[in-house]
Amino acid sequence: MTIVARQSQLFRILAAAILVGAMPALGGEIRIEHQGLTVNGNLELAAGQDLSDGVILMLHGTLGHKDMEIMATLQERFLEIGRNSLAINLSLDVDDRHGFYPCERPHTHQNEDALDELDTWLAWLVEQGGRDIVLLGHSRGGNQITRYVVARDSAVTAVILLAPATASRDISADVMADLEQARASEWLDGISFLHCARARVRGTTFDSYTAPQEAADTPRLLEDIALPVVVISGSEDSVVPDLPEKMAGLSNHNVRHIAVDGADHFFRDLYAYDVVELSLEFLESLDAAVIEPEALIRSAESLEGVAVRSSSEQVPIIIFVSQHGCEYCAALRKHVLIPMIRAGELEGLAIIREVSLDQGFELKDFQGELSAGRDFADRYGAHVTPTLLFVDGSGREVARRIVGISNLEYYGFYLKQRIEKARSNLPAAVSGPGGGD
Repeated sequence: MTIVARQSQLFRILAAAILVGAMPALGGEIRIEHQGLTVNGNLELAAGQDLSDGVILMLHGTLGHKDMEIMATLQERFLEIGRNSLAINLSLDVDDRHGFYPCERPHTHQNEDALDELDTWLAWLVEQGGRDIVLLGHSRGGNQITRYVVARDSAVTAVILLAPATASRDISADVMADLEQARASEWLDGISFLHCARARVRGTTFDSYTAPQEAADTPRLLEDIALPVVVISGSEDSVVPDLPEKMAGLSNHNVRHIAVDGADHFFRDLYAYDVVELSLEFLESLDAAVIEPEALIRSAESLEGVAVRSSSEQVPIIIFVSQHGCEYCAALRKHVLIPMIRAGELEGLAIIREVSLDQGFELKDFQGELSAGRDFADRYGAHVTPTLLFVDGSGREVARRIVGISNLEYYGFYLKQRIEKARSNLPAAVSGPGGGD
């Protein structure tokens, strides 16, 4: 864990820049449809940029909204340093919701609804050409984002968690009594629920938010996350005071924890500058690591350079065909490919690049021509995700492809066999896409 105690250097730089004058920026409210409801978000685009330059998708905490102080302040700070951001409102089962959820309104939403809404927003970003998508979540929003990344495949490249929610398996006798009643009744009336002192709550809603479950404890979930994550906590946080202790026991090397000395749960005032500066340092460290051995699977943005490397090193290219929302792609990435890359099992044996079938994904093919990912995959008849293609530097298949997942436990064994077959076939000419052993 790193403890930060400083007046933000970023604040001093930005203060000087503001005196000179800020560049104009584009932005505004975005409204899209999700399961019959309108959901909305606030998009801030830095001057001269669009979504292909990267975007931070931000999620608020319990019963909050996109315009609450911490969300609005962070968006302003990110904009000042040239980072695009999209702060979204969870619907909480309300059409076109704005502002805090009113406690007098009956609660019918589910904690897990956030995962489907994140899916909808990420799909929209990809359709708009969004690249290098980073998820940022505060408090319960941090837990919901972590649940999402662990459970589902996505176009996300990294995660920033601000004071994410923790949970204990133990609950009080009063809450247990309410939980038992909730499971037996359609509605609970006049009970304490989330931030509301007296609320009308659907029984399934109360169960969703209150029942003990490991997924409610963010540090526990982070043990299984495969993406790079930074967790930022405040030393004066009274909402999740056990977060630093729980983070200290984490063994996942993908996750780093930084404590900001003096900050509370909402990182008010100048502490917001610390959050942005630490987030920027984290993201820049990932950018700098691109030239190192891949900690993550790289997108096939240009296959020309990969082809040259394949020919010079005499190693095959593995094309990982995937798409947004493909659960088997997520399982393959998390449990097989990334662990093998980190263990060095592909080093010197193969080069792996990912091609997405999602709308908006483009690459330069082996001939240097710009192509949509789906069109590129069509040349090989690779319509099922996940599919692994084994090709040489000219794009010809040199080993039998692996389609889908029949047995995850033995997938790595079969993958190594296929790589060896591809290596042995490299000198021989193969007749076009669809061929191979």
